[in-house]
Amino acid sequence: MKALYSIIIGVLIWLAAIATAFAAVANYEFSTLDVPIPGQPNRFAFPTDINDDGTILTNTTINNLAEALIVQPKPRSNTKFKSTLFSCTGIPFADTVAFSINGKGQVAGYCSDTPSAPSKQYGFVRDRNGNYMLLDFPGADGTGAFGISDDGKVTGQFYGPLRNDHGGALSYRFHCFIWDNKSQTYTQLDYPVENTYVSCFSINKRGQVLGEYITVDLDNNYLEHGFFIYENGEFSVPFPLSHDFEGGPSTYPSDMNNDGTVVGLVSPNDGTGNRLFLYDDGKFYDIPLPTGWILTDTGGMNNGGQFVGQYAVQVGIDPFFGWPIFQHHGFVATPAASK
Repeated sequence: MKALYSIIIGVLIWLAAIATAFAAVANYEFSTLDVPIPGQPNRFAFPTDINDDGTILTNTTINNLAEALIVQPKPRSNTKFKSTLFSCTGIPFADTVAFSINGKGQVAGYCSDTPSAPSKQYGFVRDRNGNYMLLDFPGADGTGAFGISDDGKVTGQFYGPLRNDHGGALSYRFHCFIWDNKSQTYTQLDYPVENTYVSCFSINKRGQVLGEYITVDLDNNYLEHGFFIYENGEFSVPFPLSHDFEGGPSTYPSDMNNDGTVVGLVSPNDGTGNRLFLYDDGKFYDIPLPTGWILTDTGGMNNGGQFVGQYAVQVGIDPFFGWPIFQHHGFVATPAASK
């Protein structure tokens, strides 16, 4: 009964925070963006990130191999996009997933199953000219690079060796890091609560880091799930906690730009659809979606406030099962011009 009461109180607090959040509106213009995959007729990828010059980063799978795809717009050409497919370090058969592209065209991600280390995951940074650097946090079993700032710093997650003296793996194994490109050094970053999983997925030029934490008991049962902003040694948690593990509403920030503006989605988990939000200068804003769109994911955001994501639209009903039929698309959202 006490646990149920705690859940109810948590949900009421969340709902109060969201009610305040949606008191303000940020208007955006939405454009569908389904990225053609080179050499794969009638196949499309959906955007993962966008930088200031409109270059799109996305991911796909070709012949069971995960590859990243950089797409540059060509507005004064008969060809709509200039596309570049790549695998980590150019090695064949290395699964590659990319997450972030900065203003210089540098890409951060991870790769696994490389011929030299078939069971290990590495982070990577790829320069605009195609040069690569692998990231391997010292002593880690695996490393993933999830965010890269305009000045080349990287944040991500590494996971350490398995232990048999400290309960479930979520309580000790997963940590954040910041990689300094100038000194070529790693700094471990942990949320300051015991038995907490942490992952960091965005870093900006001010050195702010956006990340996720999950506090668990020693049997890996969730106790608290939230998202934070780290800056100059301090953690702040401006977002409502996520109650997904309790069947309740959730908040999922996805990216942060140089101004510290954050975009993400809210999942009410009450039968209504996901909602977009913007967090800027201590305030939350609702971003209305086009009519008929069902938000399925949010991705990266650039310094002009543009961001990418995915949506679905219902296009029919299955005649046999009676289930709705959906089409899935990517999008780019651009701040609407003030009138």
